Amino acid sequence: MIREGLTFDDVLLVPQHSTVESRSKVDISVKWGALSFKHPIIPANMKTITGMAMAFEVCRTGGLAILHRFMSMDEQLAISQDILDNFGEKSFAVSIGVKDEELANVHKFVEEGVRIFCIDIAHGDSEQCTNMIKRLRDLRESVFIIAGNVASGEGARRLWEAGANVVKVGVGPGSLCTTRIETGNGVPQLTALMDVAKTQQELLALWRTKDKKDYPWGFTSRQFPIIADGGIKNAGDVVKALCFADMVMVGNLFAGCVETPGEIMSIDGRTFKNYVGSSTHKTNHVEGVAAVVPTKGHFEEILVKLLEGLRSGCSYQGAHNLTELRDNPEFIRITNAGLKESHPHDVILR
Repeated sequence: MIREGLTFDDVLLVPQHSTVESRSKVDISVKWGALSFKHPIIPANMKTITGMAMAFEVCRTGGLAILHRFMSMDEQLAISQDILDNFGEKSFAVSIGVKDEELANVHKFVEEGVRIFCIDIAHGDSEQCTNMIKRLRDLRESVFIIAGNVASGEGARRLWEAGANVVKVGVGPGSLCTTRIETGNGVPQLTALMDVAKTQQELLALWRTKDKKDYPWGFTSRQFPIIADGGIKNAGDVVKALCFADMVMVGNLFAGCVETPGEIMSIDGRTFKNYVGSSTHKTNHVEGVAAVVPTKGHFEEILVKLLEGLRSGCSYQGAHNLTELRDNPEFIRITNAGLKESHPHDVILR
């Protein structure tokens, strides 16, 4: 049997009765145990998105900053020290791979005070990833582990059961990613999120019946959070993703903004910045492309617009907070004509 796969443009949320007095009163904060964030939007941990300046701004706005790993360890450690000195350990994470030498790097990060680690590889549903989760968990029980990426509920289950706190979902939805074309593998992002969210609910039900003494990592509670990574083109996509995920990771919408790494270049009188995928720097890799994007304003200006759209989306759903947004949302499948109708049409835009 061949299943149907849906992504964000395939559906709309059906508006619900609302008692929300004003979108400004919608609570968009996120709490993961001892960690709490003022908003659920994470700039992608890509080398042309989250360096020092971006990480600083994300932390300043109360979000979660995840530093990219495609720079020298000395530079990563210097940035970590600066960020942690200003904001502490609960809003900043570093990215690591799955090779043996990564554990030595983890020791260095821990010495600097880093406690949140993102194991970030293209195919997270792999033995390499689960082994790294276990090794990192055994190395230091108190670290907080984000791991991915996966595109199925079973893939997420394997990472959570290996000891990951959070699972990152998304194989191929990013604007730079060619994984689906070059490998034939992937799951449309909305279907992937729905599948993982179903597994999340199954594990939550199972967790409530478990004797917590059976677990070796000292977890007294588990939330099995989800980060939706990729495919976000607008605030509406953020709303749809957060009907299943706890936070979203966004790359393209922040590409080219002032705080992203890279020099500004001029082409035919317009200004641009490079935007490349996390694997595109590897000359032998076929799963991403290099591109340029027009320069944009500051990170916070873009963030504010996304959060305004998110709050409005919650108010249309009658949701006072993100937990209520995930409470049985009703979607409707739309046609290409419906998608066209959803955008401005039959006018000349000014």
